[in-house]
Amino acid sequence: MKILLLEDEFMLSRSIRTYLLNKGYFVDHFDNGLDVVKTLEKQQYDFYILDINTPLMSGLECLKEIAQKFPQIPKIIISAYHDIESISDAFSLGCSDYLKKPFNLKELELRINRLTSQALSQQEKQKEVVIQLSDNYTFDTENNLLYYKGELQKFTKREYALLVLFVSNIGQIISDESIRSFIWDGEDAEDSTIRSLVNRVRHKLHEELIENVRGFGYLMKKAENV
Repeated sequence: MKILLLEDEFMLSRSIRTYLLNKGYFVDHFDNGLDVVKTLEKQQYDFYILDINTPLMSGLECLKEIAQKFPQIPKIIISAYHDIESISDAFSLGCSDYLKKPFNLKELELRINRLTSQALSQQEKQKEVVIQLSDNYTFDTENNLLYYKGELQKFTKREYALLVLFVSNIGQIISDESIRSFIWDGEDAEDSTIRSLVNRVRHKLHEELIENVRGFGYLMKKAENV
């Protein structure tokens, strides 16, 4: 696991880095916030440890940047001052935990392990809820919403119902009768009405997610490279 450490106190940063390196972690140390923000453009880490009061740019400013880019990655704020307002600001900006100096390095390790475990568990739950249809398309099965490059896509209620049917049956051919039964609950719907609904959805998609299987129906295939 790769950790970013922002701490301008030389002795403390050396102690933290040495301890974590001995525990098998990779640690990149920075003594000012500006270098951290520059590094965010090139590097991604599995965990962030940030002192609040640092030169050039504060840990809170760094936290804000990190939380915007990597909201799911755990972040611990450390400080010598028990300033409730700063701590409150840190949590509102996306901080996962707080440690007041001085602290036991074993306690830091325990918190890293706990937060990492929680993050991995959350990622597993997220995988179950969100289906990656292609490099750009994801479908939120909990709320039945489609996203393209992270942006919510707009469909009518009936169009979204059709998407739910396809996503629930990826890799299977969906006949007109299946669509009629699912969308119209068995009521009469002309074949032309069904084709029109499917075509509207396909027209709104930026990629060809739904294929026409001539003589059989329609098929949604999951992209092979996701």
